[in-house]
Amino acid sequence: MDFQTRRDVCDYMVSLLPNKVRWVLEPTPGEGNLVAALMDHGFAVFAPSKFEDARGRYDAICMNPPFSPMKRGYDILYQCMEMSNSIIALMPWLALINSQKRTARIIEWGLVSVTHLPRSVFPGARVQCCILEMHKGYKGEIRFHFYPSQTTIQ
Repeated sequence: MDFQTRRDVCDYMVSLLPNKVRWVLEPTPGEGNLVAALMDHGFAVFAPSKFEDARGRYDAICMNPPFSPMKRGYDILYQCMEMSNSIIALMPWLALINSQKRTARIIEWGLVSVTHLPRSVFPGARVQCCILEMHKGYKGEIRFHFYPSQTTIQ
């Protein structure tokens, strides 16, 4: 089953992008909800029909990669870590809680914040999701937010 990102969640993800960003890669556009939000906020967007067509460097990457199979989403995240210094990724919580090695890799790269998404964001989905805000080289405290209130815990 295919789960598309709601517009309010897309707008929240876009709000996490750094101010200096102009060119954004959405490597797995699906029906284009995130692409539309990015464009509505004035970003130039590259959204290839196949992830394999995404090459080069981008100011930022904003994405909701496929979770099925789960390994595919992780592989896309890792490849994107080589393509930009700023990534906003809607990922399964398992990305952080199911593997010490994966968690360490994400934190070491530069995990800035994690936003918890309630199950109601994707009705019928069996996977609990979060949004990772990542900036290469970030070494500060990781903030935790709760969507939609954006309450922060440090």
